[in-house]
Parts: sequence; C-alpha cells; structure tokens
Amino acid sequence: MKVKIKKSIKKMLLLLFYSLILFGLGYALALFISYRFNYTMQDVLSYEGIIILIIGVLMSMKGNPSGVSMRGIGQNNVNAVTYDNLETTRIERDITDYHKNFMKHSVVEFAFSNITVILGGIFIILFTLLFYY
Repeated sequence: MKVKIKKSIKKMLLLLFYSLILFGLGYALALFISYRFNYTMQDVLSYEGIIILIIGVLMSMKGNPSGVSMRGIGQNNVNAVTYDNLETTRIERDITDYHKNFMKHSVVEFAFSNITVILGGIFIILFTLLFYY
C-alpha cells in the first residue's frame, strides 16, 4: 500500500516538474516573440497557453475508434466492405464484453502521461491572468 502511494506521489511530482519545464519553455518563447515582433507579453502568453492547452487535449485522447473505415469509398463493393467492417466490430465487441465494460472501451480516454502538456497550458494561462491582467 505504501509503495503504491510513493509511486503515485513520484509520478505526480514528475508530472508537475515536466509541466513547469513546458511552462518555462513557453515563457521563453513568449519573451522572444514579444521582443522580436513587438507584441505585448500578455497577448502572446494568452494565445500560447490556449494553443498548448488545445494541443494537450488532442494529444491525450486515445481509445477505440468504433470500426469506421474509409477503405471502400470509390469502389463498386462499398456496401460489402462496410458490412465487413461493422461485422468485425460487432464480433470484437462480443469477445471483449464491450457493453459491460463500456468505460474501459470508450472512444475517448485520457492518457495520464500527456496531461503534462495540458497542465503546462493551464500554468501559462493562470500566470498570464495573475500577473498581466
């Protein structure tokens, strides 16, 4: 039990450390952009934080794509290919008890390792709100 708690704390500290590194890189980039192109620091940090947050959310999504395929588009046997795809998805879901374990097999599931990018974006936005507005 104590080993799991220590591992969780270590993971969270690493997560926070990497998020702060991302925040530092974003701040340095914002300093360069604001100096070089004569924009205000708060504008650059705001845009940068929002962009990093969106990229982090998109990077952290993973999961099962529900078997949709574009393999048969433009062919004469589109219906047969679509039927094969749907039948394969149905068989896979029957084998893995998809409906009983829906949260485990959901389409969108956040990966813990990519939350650092999300936290980096949040830190940049919070820093901008606290110190520039």
